[in-house]
Amino acid sequence: MFYEVMGALLKAAAEPVATQNAQGDDVDRFHAQRVAQMLERIGGAWPHLLDALCRENEILAEALAIDHEDSDPEHDDPLAENRRLLELAEQTMATTDNADTRRSLRAALAEAAHLQRAALRAGRQAR
Repeated sequence: MFYEVMGALLKAAAEPVATQNAQGDDVDRFHAQRVAQMLERIGGAWPHLLDALCRENEILAEALAIDHEDSDPEHDDPLAENRRLLELAEQTMATTDNADTRRSLRAALAEAAHLQRAALRAGRQAR
């Protein structure tokens, strides 16, 4: 619920930003429109971001062959867990000679990037 409310608030903030600066010069109007567009997109994507992040964590943990639910007390914080998993993936890529492990991690990172793009795309479509 919190994430849905935050998204709606960000989207709602876009309208006054765009209309308040309508009297400025062309540069002011351009910047106001860009800020409003960013607020609208972030607000639209916001509800999808946490789900995508949690799924991304699952994908990375699976590729790293760890149970991320039991691996760290910070697993309740998806951002901290994501940071930890990405650091572990980077360390593993830098130190492993196992081609299958490297291939699995590259595939997991590609899938995670796809989830991020899908969340942002959903935000653009939520206008």
